[in-house]
Amino acid sequence: MKTALSTGLRTSLVAAAVLAIGFTTAAFAEGAKPVLLVGFQDQTLPETVAASKVLEGAPYEVQWVTLTGPAAQLSALYSKAIDIGHMGDTSLIIEQGKAKDEWTAATVPLQIVAGWRTADKKYPPIVTVARAGTGVETLADAKGHSWSHNYGGYNYLQYVLSLVKARLTEKDIEAVRLQDTTTSAAAFNSGKVDIFSGSTLGVVDAIEAGKAKILVNSDELDIPALNVFTARGDVLRDPAKKAQIADFLTRLKAYWAWYPDHKAEIEAIFVEKLKQTPQRAKFVTAFQQSSFVAFDDALIAREQRIADVLLTSGVIAKKVDVAVEFNRDFNAAAVAQR
Repeated sequence: MKTALSTGLRTSLVAAAVLAIGFTTAAFAEGAKPVLLVGFQDQTLPETVAASKVLEGAPYEVQWVTLTGPAAQLSALYSKAIDIGHMGDTSLIIEQGKAKDEWTAATVPLQIVAGWRTADKKYPPIVTVARAGTGVETLADAKGHSWSHNYGGYNYLQYVLSLVKARLTEKDIEAVRLQDTTTSAAAFNSGKVDIFSGSTLGVVDAIEAGKAKILVNSDELDIPALNVFTARGDVLRDPAKKAQIADFLTRLKAYWAWYPDHKAEIEAIFVEKLKQTPQRAKFVTAFQQSSFVAFDDALIAREQRIADVLLTSGVIAKKVDVAVEFNRDFNAAAVAQR
């Protein structure tokens, strides 16, 4: 079962575009600060960044636009509804792999400007899990079972590489492709599918309760599993916008330094504003403690290996140069605290 973009998603994108137009108009008002439009897939980062106060005094205004899933973020970037968007580190591999025109340093339409991942050692960012009672104890047992996932980012990569590791193809399973990791996890948690590949956060309650078993995680598949911010090429060629992004990332680096000493405050935000249970808020707070990573040759080599696997697996139709997708100009602003 594969689904197209829902009416709700299309509505969200239209709303984001309207917001962007409004924000841009406001930016030209006398005395108004310029606006940096930042897409994010939920409210966890916007709420906690606000609590940290790291954006106070910035010479621009950050406007957050909430759009769930990498597909929505990419659509908003292409339509210029946002300046930078939140997705996984493999989203651009798939974009480049299906692009009609070659991506070069001069023509690349999108580039990753910063990446981060959880430091929690208990659960890697991405997992493939099976529901208890389904008879799926290992990846090899997945044949003939329903398997939910979402397209376009590292959740999808987890799904593809799990299939490869199991020596299976989509013909061997019932592939259930949904809009984003939230809906995909919901299908798993409600018992509608037997297997799920995606964010650990989506199924952590089932794992903790013994209702789900981890079959393989992203570290075992050598997936960097970075959350990333991606910007359009025209935004990066604008000196003023580029300076805003550099300053924004520097302030987020300070946010990551602030985070470990304010976990109780963060948990309270998740409970009071995002309506999470105290137990889930505690886990999400620990899980999302992160720091930026440097874009170096070792990381690019890992990402290139993933692109080559996706080519061999038939997910993308042509070989791509991953290096062009990563903009290293912001390493000094966003490199992890050391």
